[in-house]
Amino acid sequence: MSSIIAHKHAHFFHSADQEASSAKLGIWLFLVTEVLLFSGLFVGYTVIKTLHPEMWKVASAQLDWVLGSVNTIVLISSSWTVALAVRAAQTNVKGENNAKIGVLLIITILCALGFLGIKYMEYSHKIHDGLLWGTKYFNHPDAIAALKAGVKSTFGLEVTALSDASFLETLKAHAAAGTEQAQHLIHHYASTVTYKDTLMTVEQGHLFFGIYFLLTGLHGIHVVIGMSLLIWIYVGSVKGRYYRDYYTPVEVGGLYWHLVDLIWIYLFPLLYLV
Repeated sequence: MSSIIAHKHAHFFHSADQEASSAKLGIWLFLVTEVLLFSGLFVGYTVIKTLHPEMWKVASAQLDWVLGSVNTIVLISSSWTVALAVRAAQTNVKGENNAKIGVLLIITILCALGFLGIKYMEYSHKIHDGLLWGTKYFNHPDAIAALKAGVKSTFGLEVTALSDASFLETLKAHAAAGTEQAQHLIHHYASTVTYKDTLMTVEQGHLFFGIYFLLTGLHGIHVVIGMSLLIWIYVGSVKGRYYRDYYTPVEVGGLYWHLVDLIWIYLFPLLYLV
């Protein structure tokens, strides 16, 4: 038969209620600092996207929105299961919900592992294609210089930035009256700006993937921390430590996990859909 282990509050608290209130206040203050951390990064995101909108459009198209969507569903589901685990602990009177708490926490942990697995697939693909944060992976001076020189010699036009969509339209206007060589040059320029396999020559593309790896990498670290916390809470649930009068660790862990979920809900549309 399931049982519970009665909790005794720490000696430096006057009561169990004070202990619980202090823990909740502490986690909320911590969550505020986490919001401040990511807010600064979102400001950086906004600045880069504003300065290089065309590059951002081309580079963001290289992300797999399907995998991002699956990860979103996985994290939302995990938030639901951890909320159910908190409720199970709150209604656990004599240990009858011990197993239920453990199962719900295990499902949440498996969702976290699934999220990290999908993110590993994404990272592996980006690393294989060289879509990283270093400028050497994107700016090929010789290739870009040759393309710009060809445009100038053929059309007498200066290329200010390969990612300038309006300039691309100007070149396309010359296609009908141009020679076959000129049309080939325009096609090469258009491919360099928009085609997936030649994204490597998009100027400033490293800025997008720099912010991508920074935001998703930091979020991934939070997922690992949250998963570790949930494993520790699960061990306590197996021992019957959480019940109606003491469920603070489950609630605090759930709040942290909701933050992890909330951050991703912002990251997914900002990186994959915008």
